[in-house]
Amino acid sequence: MKKTILFFAGCAFFLASCGNNSQPQGQSKEQVDSSVNAQVAAKEAAIKAQNDSTIKAEADAKAKQMEREHEGEKRSEKKHGEKASATPTPPPPPPPSPVNNRPGASNAGAKNVNDRSGAH
Repeated sequence: MKKTILFFAGCAFFLASCGNNSQPQGQSKEQVDSSVNAQVAAKEAAIKAQNDSTIKAEADAKAKQMEREHEGEKRSEKKHGEKASATPTPPPPPPPSPVNNRPGASNAGAKNVNDRSGAH
């Protein structure tokens, strides 16, 4: 963005000085250079201020969003806390035992590994 503005300012300055070979009256080259540098600095400051305000606005919006999310979490924790203190939730049921459906896999009454049905 800055490069574009500087490029156009340089082009305008170059085109303004092309057709006139005589020395400008009342202003030396140093005076013209200092006025151009002052204008460039002023434009850069304006752009910087605009960028800073944009960044600040985005940061404020992000902070507000995070604050709303944090307040939402507090509210949900408070609601869950009230429910938990009123009625405790029962523990989850134990996981089901693994079932082996292959034939002869029943170990009912087996005391030794070789007592299984189907073992040789």
